[in-house]
Amino acid sequence: MHNLRNLIKPFVSAFAVAMIMAACGKDGDSGAPTGDGTGTGGSLARFTIYGEYLYTVDRQVLKTFSLSDPELPELLGSTNIGMDIETIYPYNGNLFIGSMEAMYIYSLADPANPLREAMATHTRACDPVVANGNHAYVTVRSGTDCGGPLNALLVFDVSNLKQPVQLSQLPLTNPHGLGITGNTLYVCDGAAGLKVFDVTDPKSPASLTHREGYTFKDCIPHGDILVCMVEQGLVIYDITNPNNPVFVTEIN
Repeated sequence: MHNLRNLIKPFVSAFAVAMIMAACGKDGDSGAPTGDGTGTGGSLARFTIYGEYLYTVDRQVLKTFSLSDPELPELLGSTNIGMDIETIYPYNGNLFIGSMEAMYIYSLADPANPLREAMATHTRACDPVVANGNHAYVTVRSGTDCGGPLNALLVFDVSNLKQPVQLSQLPLTNPHGLGITGNTLYVCDGAAGLKVFDVTDPKSPASLTHREGYTFKDCIPHGDILVCMVEQGLVIYDITNPNNPVFVTEIN
């Protein structure tokens, strides 16, 4: 713990500035992690980089850019997805796109031309999504422009990308972003805290612990560090033991 703190302190301010500048989009949305591409960010993203391609979403359209010349991104194409698109998350050669009413999956088998694989509908609500293995995890919340009364964690089986199946629904208080590393899922449940779940059995997430003291908005697990976006700024935890985040520092 002492070594980790010493490692973080010299660059934590620069890291925070870079994270905010590179990861924050409109209305505080944060840049998405790439599953197996480049870049690191959170689940509330409206843009992400995967290999040599940049993908962005607005309320209706997915846009694909080539980064073969990073200084001159080239727009390759635009795809109309639907209405009320909110977030984008790449994982294992696919884009998981969240809207107010559904989760969409687009294949990157041809990264220059994302191809729609499936759509899984849910009750109308704000909808960040992350994925790991054969499962996708979605939070939905009420009290926003998205409408809808539900505050919950939804788990989908996406082993068949063309037919996602909802496995379970876990009630929460007011969930926002989420992140996953291995079998540990972190859910930012607003003022109710950072919730930590064991998803070894994905259809039955097991509550392990939670952290309070902040209003949690989104989180980024990166190696042994968990960076949390909170209402007051950033909070960093040591997740050498992923199931037991240990507070390291905060940046206001």
